[in-house]
Amino acid sequence: MCDICNNAKESKDYLLLIEKMFETDISRLEFSKEMAKTLRPINSRIYSSIKYPIKLLYPMFDARAAFSVPQNFFQNLTINGEKMGNTFSHGAMRSIFFIKKRLMLLSKTVNHSEGQEYFTSFVLAHFEPKEYSFKYEGDDLTITVDIEKPMRNLITNQVEKKKIQFNFLNKSVLGRIVSREQVLTSSQFKNVYSKYGGANSKSSSIDIEGYAITVPHFSPHPYMLQLHKEFGFESNREFQEKAIGYFKEHLTG
Repeated sequence: MCDICNNAKESKDYLLLIEKMFETDISRLEFSKEMAKTLRPINSRIYSSIKYPIKLLYPMFDARAAFSVPQNFFQNLTINGEKMGNTFSHGAMRSIFFIKKRLMLLSKTVNHSEGQEYFTSFVLAHFEPKEYSFKYEGDDLTITVDIEKPMRNLITNQVEKKKIQFNFLNKSVLGRIVSREQVLTSSQFKNVYSKYGGANSKSSSIDIEGYAITVPHFSPHPYMLQLHKEFGFESNREFQEKAIGYFKEHLTG
């Protein structure tokens, strides 16, 4: 077992956070079933390829877009050609992780109504080594899935075949981590994200961790970052810079 996996299983604080997330997600799913009666798209966006509910006490890494502004926070994921939302909100995530060589995906987007949260999308899927591919170029890594597999619709409880597609990319973050102040003066940020309302209006929420990353990347889930010392790192930034080691160990170890 790799050090990060071992630390995840031994951390009581991480276990508590995962258990709380698990309980919250069960509540979200139940309310999603109610919301699906009036919001029909929910009926085709909530799936699992493994038995659910299930507790997953593993390290998780979000596939994030460059700069990770709220309207374009996660990298693209499509189910049967339909793009799952990329917007950041409370409870949202698009994480990948490994159980030995098996690749796992946990993606969810969340909304609320009358004080209760529900899923606008939820995808929990597993991929055997033959069902995904990866490519390294130095510390750049691409993980690709393009496969149709049976998934249980958690709203209707019916098994359906769904085509899952993603091409998650981690570019080397060395020299690509910048402060909020540097982001404000970045012409790249201003040009790319002006369509989202302008750099100034979005800069206050561009980073959660105290920095911004200018390339697509795999970020340790916020639960892990807030417990970075329990995972063996002195700071969030060190954890982020060395996160690629987790993937190299599982993919090539």
